[in-house]
Amino acid sequence: MNKTQFINEIAKRKRTSSRRAYRAVNDVMDTLRIVLLQGEQVQLGGFGTFEILTDIRGERIPVFKGGKALKKVLNTIKEE
Repeated sequence: MNKTQFINEIAKRKRTSSRRAYRAVNDVMDTLRIVLLQGEQVQLGGFGTFEILTDIRGERIPVFKGGKALKKVLNTIKEE
């Protein structure tokens, strides 16, 4: 699923316009970028943690670690 499809899915599920969903998704992504650039991690309870790691060359690498609740859902629900 690409970003446009994701936005359309949110709009459908929340019964809102694609424009509002687009703004909401972009607001979240912009905020994540800013917080990560400031060296902080973002913990979203039940979902996971976004953080920046630095490799041996000094390059910053974005990392997402899924939380326990997300892992449980992914490993419990069968794909159709």
